[in-house]
Amino acid sequence: MMRNYQQLLAYSVAIGSAAIALLLSLWLEPLISRTIGAFFYIAIIVSTWYGGFRPGIVTLVLSTLAIDYLFMPPRYQFWLDQPEKLLRLSIFLLVALVINLITSNLQYSRRKIQQLNQQLSQENAEQLRMALDDRKQAQETLQQQFEQQRLVMEMTQRIRRSLNLQDILQTTVDEVRQFLECDRVTIFQFYPGWGGTTIVESVAPEWMPILPLQIHDPCIGEENVEPFKKGLVTAKTDIYTAGISPCHVAFLESLQVRANLVVPVSLGDELWGLLAAHQCAAPREWQSSEIALLRQLGAQVSIAIQQADLFKQLQTELTERKQAEIDLQQLNTELEQRVQERTAQLTETNDRLQKTVIQQQQIQLTLLEQSQMLELQAVITRNMGEGICLVRIDNAIIVYANPKFEQMFGYDSGELNGQHVSIVNCVTKSVTTQNVNQATLSAILQNTEATYEVQNLKKDGTPFWCSVTASVFRHPDYGDVLVAVHQDITERKGIEEALRESQEKFRQMAENIQAIFWIKDIRNQQVLYVSNAYETIWQRSCEDLYHNHSNWLDAIHPEDRQRVEIEFIEKFRTGHYDNKYRIIRADGSIRWVRDRAFPIKNELGELVRIAGIAEDITELEQINLIKSEFIGIVSHELRTPLTAIRAALGLLQTGIYDKKPDKFKRMIEIAAIDSDRLVRLVNDILDLERLESDRAVLEKTTCNAADLIQQAVAVVQAIANQQNITFEIHPTNAQVWAAADAIVQTLTNLLGNAIKFSPADSTITLSVQQQTDRVLFQITDRGRGIPADKLEAIFGRFQQVDASDSRTKGGTGLGLAICRSIIDRHGGQIWAESTLGVGSTFFFTLPMPGN
Repeated sequence: MMRNYQQLLAYSVAIGSAAIALLLSLWLEPLISRTIGAFFYIAIIVSTWYGGFRPGIVTLVLSTLAIDYLFMPPRYQFWLDQPEKLLRLSIFLLVALVINLITSNLQYSRRKIQQLNQQLSQENAEQLRMALDDRKQAQETLQQQFEQQRLVMEMTQRIRRSLNLQDILQTTVDEVRQFLECDRVTIFQFYPGWGGTTIVESVAPEWMPILPLQIHDPCIGEENVEPFKKGLVTAKTDIYTAGISPCHVAFLESLQVRANLVVPVSLGDELWGLLAAHQCAAPREWQSSEIALLRQLGAQVSIAIQQADLFKQLQTELTERKQAEIDLQQLNTELEQRVQERTAQLTETNDRLQKTVIQQQQIQLTLLEQSQMLELQAVITRNMGEGICLVRIDNAIIVYANPKFEQMFGYDSGELNGQHVSIVNCVTKSVTTQNVNQATLSAILQNTEATYEVQNLKKDGTPFWCSVTASVFRHPDYGDVLVAVHQDITERKGIEEALRESQEKFRQMAENIQAIFWIKDIRNQQVLYVSNAYETIWQRSCEDLYHNHSNWLDAIHPEDRQRVEIEFIEKFRTGHYDNKYRIIRADGSIRWVRDRAFPIKNELGELVRIAGIAEDITELEQINLIKSEFIGIVSHELRTPLTAIRAALGLLQTGIYDKKPDKFKRMIEIAAIDSDRLVRLVNDILDLERLESDRAVLEKTTCNAADLIQQAVAVVQAIANQQNITFEIHPTNAQVWAAADAIVQTLTNLLGNAIKFSPADSTITLSVQQQTDRVLFQITDRGRGIPADKLEAIFGRFQQVDASDSRTKGGTGLGLAICRSIIDRHGGQIWAESTLGVGSTFFFTLPMPGN
C-alpha cells in the first residue's frame, strides 16, 4: 500500500510540475517567447529526479502537448501540418528525452549508493542483534510457556467455579487476545447448513466487530468442515499466499482478516464451533506454542459447553417438576369448584319448576288475548290494500283469501276458498306448481320469511307479475299455513323490460359507432362506461381505463396536455366541454381527437355524472390543413397577376404614358399577359377540382395511341416552331382504353413543359411501348433536367423546380397535378426520370382495351 502511495505521489509531482511549467511559460511568454521550453525542461528534471524514468516521461508528454497546443502557431490545435512545427517539436522531444535519461541514471546511481550504505550498516547491526536476540528469545519462550500454562489453569478453575457459560467464554477470548497480542479473538457456533453466529468476541477498537453479524461463508461445505471434525487446526500466515480459494479470500477480506489461527470446538463426535484468532493489520507467523495454547483452550471451551448443557438440562427437569406440582394444585381447585357449581344447579332447577307453574297460568291468559287479537287481525286483513292468502302446507289448499286478493286474481268473494293453490300459479313446461311451492317453502324454512317475484294467472287466463312476501305460522285449526302477501307489479315489470331494451339498444349503438362514448362519475372520478372504440382509437385496454382513469390523459400529446387538463378543471364544473387535442397511440402514431361532454344531473339538479363522445378527426384535420394550404397558395397565385394588372392600369390611369405610345402599348401588353395567365390559372384550378371531386365525366373508348400523339403535337406545333424545336415520333399501332380529350390534354401539358425547358434547335422524342396489359408513353426532352429530390414534388399543386419559372417560363404550376389526376382516373401511373444537364423523360401508362 505504501508503494502505491509513493507511485501516486511521483505521478502527482510529474503532473504538477508540468502544470507549474505551463503557468510560468504562459505568464512570462512575452519575455521568453524564443526559449519557451526552458521551464518544461526544468519540470522534466524535477519529476524524473523525484519519481524516476516513467514519471519523467509523463511530464515530457504533457509538456509536448502543451507546447504544441498553446505556443506553436497555429495555436489551439494538435495538427502537425507545418514542417517547422514538426522540427521544433522533434528537437524538444529529443532534448527532453536525453534530459530524462541522464536524470533517471543519476537518480538510480544515488539510490544504489544509499542502498549499499544501508545494507552494510544493517549487516553490522544484525550480527550484534542476533547475539542479544538469542538470549531474549530463550527468556521470552520460558515466559510464554509460563503464561500459557497460567491461562489454561485459570480457565480450568473458572469452569469449575462458574456455571455462566457466557462469562466464561467472554473472559477466555479477552485474555487470549491480550496474551497473543492479536487484533480479534472469536468463538463461532455452527448452525445447520454450516452457517452460524459469533457468540463472543474480543476485538481491538480500531477493527470492525463481527459479533452482531449472522455469518455465512458461501465457500464452506461439508467437504471443508470434515477435517475440523477430525481435529484439524489451521494457521494462515497470510490469506493471500495461503493457497485458499478466491471465494474464501473475499469472505475473509470482508471481515478485515489478514492472518488467522483456527481450532475446532467439538462436543463428542459433533463439531460445535470454532475458536479463532485474527490478525487484521498485517500477515503474522503463528508460533507452535500459540497453536498448542489455542488447541488446549479449545478443549477447555468444549468442557465448559458440556458443563453448561448439563446444567441447562437439570434446570429444565426442575422446571417441569415444578409445573407438574402447579397443575396438580389447579386440578384440585377445579374439582372443588365443580362441586359448588353442581349444588347451585340443583337449587336453580327447583326454582325453575316453581316458575313453570306460574308461567302456565300466564299462558292461558295470553291465549285468550291472542284469540281476541286474531279477530282484530282478520278485520285488518279484509281491508288491506295488498292481496293476502293462507295456504295449508300439508295439501296446498287455499283456506283464506282477502277481498283484495280475490279482486287481483278476478275471482268472486269466497270462490278461492278450498281450491288448490295451482289455480293461481302460471306454469310452463319447465316450471311446475310443485317447483314453485317447493322453492318457496325451502326459502321460508331457511330464512323464516321469503320475498320473491312470481308470474301468476288470473281467472280469465291473463298472466301477470306479483311481488310476494311469504312466511309460515301455526294456525289453531289448520296447523302450519303459508301466509302470502301479493302485490301486483306487472306495470313495474313492463317498465323494467322497456329499460332493459333501451339499455341494450344504447349498448349496441355505443359499441358499433366509430366514436368513443364514455360516462364518468364526478364524485369518485371513476370511468363508469367506455365503448369499444376506445381500444381502436387509443390502442389501449378498456379494462385498464376502468382501473385507472388517468390513462385517458396519459395518452394526450405533451404539447396539448396542460391546456386540456386546465380546460377539464374549468369546464367540468358545468359539465359542458368541447375540445380538440392530439393523442400518441401505442404504435407511436399521432391522432387528432375531438372530445365533447354534456352533464347528467339528478332530480335535485346536482351534477352527478358527465357523458361524452370522443371522435377521431385526424382525416378532417388533414383535409382542413390541405384546404388552408391550398387557399393560401391560390390566393397568392391569383394576387400576383392581379397586382401586375392593377399596377399597369394604374400607371395608364395617371396619364404619364399618354405621350409615350411605346410604353403605353407595353403596359397594355403586360395587363393582357397577366390576364391570360389569370384565366389559365382559374381554368386549371377548375379542371383539377372537377377531376379530384369526380365531377368530371371521362367517357372512355378504344383510342389509337398514334392519333392521340398527333393531336397533341398539332396543338403545340406553332410554339415549337418559334424555337425551331422538332418532334421525333416513333410510329406504333398500340390501342388504349381512355378518354381521348383528357389524354390529349395530358400530352399537351407534358409537351408544353418540354418545349418551355428545351433549348432552341433541339429535338423532343415521343414513343409508345406496348406491354403485357398496359401501354407506356414516353416524352423525352434535352432540357436542363430536374433534381432528384424534386421528381415527385413537381406533381403537386403549384410546385415548380425553380420559383422564378412562373415568371420567366409562364405556367400556373398546376399542369402536372392535372396530368396525374387524369392518369389516376384511368387507373394508370405517371412519373419522371431526369439527369441534370442532359434532359428529362416523363412516363405514363394507360390500360389496353379489355383491361
